Amino acid sequence: MVPSQLLQKFELFQGLTEEGLEEVAAICREENHEAGTILFREGDTARDLFVVVEGEVALEMGVELWTGAMPQPMRMEVATGGEVIGWSALVGPHILTRTARCLRQSKLIAVPGDELRRLLDRHPRIGHQVFDRIAQLIGSRLWDTRNKLTEFLRKEELAQGYTPEEATLIQRVQYLIDFRWIAAAGIVALALFANLALGIEFSLLAVLLIALGVALYNFGFLLASSRVLRRAGPSLIPRTRRFIQLQSFIDLVAFTALLQLTGGIENPFIFYYIFHVILASVLLPYRSAYLITTVAAVLVTALAGLEYFGIVTHVRLEGFIPVEIYSQGPVVLGVLFALITSLYVSTYIATSIAGELRKRQREVATLKDRCFLDMKELEEANRRLVELDRLRTHFLAMASHDLKAPLAAVQSYLQVILGDYVGPLGDRQREMLSRSSIRIKELLNLINDLLDATRIERGQIVREMNWVELRPVVENVVEGFRSLAAEKGLQLELQLPQELPQVKASARRLEQVLDNLLNNAIQFTPSGGKVQLSIEDLEEQLRITVRDTGVGISSEDLPRVFEEFYRGRSAETKGAGLGLAIVNKIVEAHGGQIQAESPDPDAGKGSRFTFTLPKGE
Repeated sequence: MVPSQLLQKFELFQGLTEEGLEEVAAICREENHEAGTILFREGDTARDLFVVVEGEVALEMGVELWTGAMPQPMRMEVATGGEVIGWSALVGPHILTRTARCLRQSKLIAVPGDELRRLLDRHPRIGHQVFDRIAQLIGSRLWDTRNKLTEFLRKEELAQGYTPEEATLIQRVQYLIDFRWIAAAGIVALALFANLALGIEFSLLAVLLIALGVALYNFGFLLASSRVLRRAGPSLIPRTRRFIQLQSFIDLVAFTALLQLTGGIENPFIFYYIFHVILASVLLPYRSAYLITTVAAVLVTALAGLEYFGIVTHVRLEGFIPVEIYSQGPVVLGVLFALITSLYVSTYIATSIAGELRKRQREVATLKDRCFLDMKELEEANRRLVELDRLRTHFLAMASHDLKAPLAAVQSYLQVILGDYVGPLGDRQREMLSRSSIRIKELLNLINDLLDATRIERGQIVREMNWVELRPVVENVVEGFRSLAAEKGLQLELQLPQELPQVKASARRLEQVLDNLLNNAIQFTPSGGKVQLSIEDLEEQLRITVRDTGVGISSEDLPRVFEEFYRGRSAETKGAGLGLAIVNKIVEAHGGQIQAESPDPDAGKGSRFTFTLPKGE
């Protein structure tokens, strides 16, 4: 039993009543463990739930990167004071998914899972609270596991883990061992069927003993495989191939002995030598594959020769082959020629295909590693760019804000002086101060643009949005430019549909967009030209167009007009090149898109700026 006050410190039991805490404390026990102690192992039955009071407990799990690969331990997380481990004791099927190992001397509270489940069944309210926290814990750990596995697998492929070629070879070793179990069982089944059901006479006991021998040495290969395939590194592929070569030699000897006991060259299964050499050709390099093929050819020739010359007793398959073929020289030579040529042709075809596949696999692995390294470099470069962009935005905001106040003060003083409030000015003085005032006004406009750009990037515009009636906004902006257009001798037109829906927008920012577009259109349109603002009500959005018959935009400048600080090569007006960049940001913040065209496709001259706004539902 542990003090209920101790349980109250841990999040899992917070909120329980005093009575509930007392009942939980009654079934708990304190445990102290030295560094290196394993509390439980992955795959075991979960019996206790643990709460870490002091110390550190590592949670590990074995990861099998590929079928046949040795599981590699991976540390998923480290539990410290107040954290819960062993939650599988409460959740079926009560199988532990990780291994818990104390990293240093640790003090824990152990809660028997079955007793805690019974307690929670008796008190559903307590059970709801506890299982709610358990669910949160499981969800958090599953997400952490996903991220850890992703990172782990990437590292393994680049570091000391298995390459795709190594993984494929290891997997096929496992397939070879599995297939040999099937072959041993097949020998037994086929021998029994042929002897007992079909009445074909041969030494059944001897055949069964060979099948037993195959099973025994296959078990030995299974045990040896864990040692041979355990260590990754440059020697893994040669080591594995030697292991496969040894298996192939022993398989050929066992198969030859089986043939000798079941009719020798008269046995139709003699052509199963082809399967052996094909397997070797797929798994081994050219020289080793041809060596296996030559061994198979030598063994089958020796078997036929020894039986033909009477050195080895021929086992005739009574009831299956009526004529003794083994003693007929031309037939034996014909069968051997057909079999051996088939062996070498099969080896040539299989090694050619397998060699090409291995070559492609190495190329893919190399390309994959290169792509992964490039991806890591790109991620790091992107992270730095994001950080630099954040610093740039922060600097612009701070610098602009700090510059604006003193400049505004200077502008105010200049206006006071120009207003003759501090005494009369000479013509030369007034001209110089007026020029200074104009320059400061331009600088203040630039600072306002910089501040606008940073505010939009920070998402401030979204907080300004409300449902807006578009008609009065547009009409007010156009009316503000009537006098300027008249001074330049321009025709300013406004075309609106009879009804305009509301839009979710910032009215001030929309005015800023239209103000900028109309100002540019009037500025770059010579006397006698025309500027038009029109709105089209489409199915799901509004399309606003500002067109003019002015000088237009050059093809070199057109793709970059919305870039920050970009000014066209032919631009004659002053400015920082932020106006259209800010327009673009405002439109995108409203969920719309903007595009520039020059010349205007309809007029064949001038420019056309079109942007969209989503309609309100």
